[in-house]
Formats: sequence, structure tokens, C-alpha cells
Amino acid sequence: MKDQLLTTLRELTALHAPPGFEQPVVRYLVEAFKPLADSVEVDRFGNLYAVKQGRAAHPRLMVSAHSDEIGGMVKSILPDGFLKIDRLGGVLDSLIVGRKVWVNGHLGVVGAKSGHLQSAEERQRVQPMDGMYVDVGAASADEVRRMGIAIGDPWVWLSELEHMTNPDRIVGKGIDNRISCAVLLQLFRELQGQTIAGTLVGLVAVQEEVGLRGAKVAAEHANPDYAVVIDTFMSGDTPDVSYHKEMPTGIGRGPVMLLANSGSIMHGSMKRIMHEAAQRAGVAYQPATVIGKSSTDAATIHLAREGIPTGGLGLCRRYSHSPVETMDLNDAVGAVRWLCALVNAMGEHDERALAFV
Repeated sequence: MKDQLLTTLRELTALHAPPGFEQPVVRYLVEAFKPLADSVEVDRFGNLYAVKQGRAAHPRLMVSAHSDEIGGMVKSILPDGFLKIDRLGGVLDSLIVGRKVWVNGHLGVVGAKSGHLQSAEERQRVQPMDGMYVDVGAASADEVRRMGIAIGDPWVWLSELEHMTNPDRIVGKGIDNRISCAVLLQLFRELQGQTIAGTLVGLVAVQEEVGLRGAKVAAEHANPDYAVVIDTFMSGDTPDVSYHKEMPTGIGRGPVMLLANSGSIMHGSMKRIMHEAAQRAGVAYQPATVIGKSSTDAATIHLAREGIPTGGLGLCRRYSHSPVETMDLNDAVGAVRWLCALVNAMGEHDERALAFV
């Protein structure tokens, strides 16, 4: 399983898909889900739905990941061929300067004033994005246009997925949230040939990084009885974070049960059934809360219709929203096993099991 997850993740992170430009990832996953699901559909917004039918229509469980990564768009083209850029999602100014970027199929670099020419004050200051530029090797705006680059085109970091010396530790861009897409696909692989009690809907939502937009549309369309959202989660096991005071989670210590964040509090029934599934799978999870600091698609899914009981499953990664996001593959393996146990217990998840009281 671990090798399959790594192969899928490598292929997914090699694709470039900031919010609004998720087509490469969606096309890849449509083909990957086709042999594993009874139906695969993409709505007009770009959300992908892979459905596995079981013995009955209900319970209807939706397991969700998102397809987009942080990045941005070309804002303007300067007369001398440099580009000005905007951000899509939580791109940090401090992590952009001097980086290689992909701009609609072309290599570029985010320029940096020579250190020899910087004043003492400039060396201490983080350049804001409106002061940055991208060099794509063009000498004029006309040359940029002949390359096929236009205002509104997407950009993302270029950062190939790599192993550390410990082969389970991997580094690259877009691990948020391509690893969750890989986990969702692996869940369907593990269930292949099995008959489940209800209906499983695998959702890959678009535009999570810019306001949880795709999931809002998808929750209404998929109409689940309950849902689990898979996303990456911040790690507190680095020297600049207090593990016990700020964030008691770490990579390689198991998947996270996200009990509360800025947009949602886990429904009590979901907490119970996810805990039971983890116990059955023999998966040790890390309970966590992150109120006021981040959100996931659970924030919009749980508010659809009259309310959808929704759980959160996190995969720890260090250096979030950077070109060097770092995680441990064993956490992804644990997540797949946890979700398999949850799906295999669907026969127990009736209205009574999902009730608030």
C-alpha cells in the first residue's frame, strides 16, 4: 500500500493546479477512479464524485479531499518582459523570493535583488508580493505573449517530490492536499471487490484554498448522510513550536482526528464512530483542535441542508504552504486503514447512530 500511495502522490504533485485551474488533477483522478467506482462524475464547478454502490442506498457516506494547491495568477506583464503576480490561497511572502515557479507551462524564477546591492534595511525586510516580479527569460512583453503567457494565467512553485534519508519522510510542494487525494483513491483500491453496506461517495473538491468553495456546491449535490474530510494538518514537532502548549501533533505519529477548527466542531456521533473505526483498524490517532487558526472543507459541508454530521481526518505535515512540505507516509497508510474500517462498519451507521442525542 505504501508504494502505491507514494507513486500516486508523486504523480499528483507533479501536476500543477492552483485554485480555479484544477483540471490536470481532476483529469488524472477521473481515469484513476474509473476502474474502482461504479460511477465517476465531474460537475460544472469541477468537483469529482466517485461512487461505490453497496447493498443499500443508505447510509450514504461521503469522504472528501480537495484537488487544489496554493499558487497564483499573472497580474500584469511589464514592458521589459517581467511578470507581476497575485496569490491564490495562503502563499507566504517570506517563502517566495528566489524560488523557481511554473507559469502556464514555462519555467520562471521569482527575482531577488542582488545581495551586493541591497541596503542593510532591505536585507532585514520581507518583500511584499506587490514588490515582487517573475523572470521567465523574456526581454519584452511581446516575447512573453508569444510564449503564450497572458494575464490571468496560473503559477505554482516548482518543487519535485523527494525522499529524505528516511524513505518514509517525503518533501515537496502540493502535499497539501494531494496526499489526501491519494488516500481517497487508495481507499477505493482497498475496497475493490468488496460489498459494502451502504453507498460510498468519494469527493474531490475544488477551490478549497480560496474559501472552501467547491465543497459547498458538492455537499448539496452529493447529498450524504454523513461525511469525513481528509486534509493535511500542521505539525507541532519542530524546534519553533511548543509541542505541548501549541500543537501536540507530529509526523509519523499517526493520522489526526480533528475535533475542532475555525469553521467546525466535530459532531459527537462522528467522534464516536471514528474512534470505534480506529480501534477496529488498530490505528493510533492524534486528537487535535486548532480553533482560530485554520479551516477545512468540513466547515462548509457540515452546514449543508439541515446539517451533515462531519468528521475530520488530518495528515500531519511540516512547513505548510511552502515548497518543502514534509510528511511521513506511514500516517497516510494509517489513514487508509482507518477509513476502510469506517466504511466496513457502515451497516451500523443508521439514523440512531448519527443522531445528536
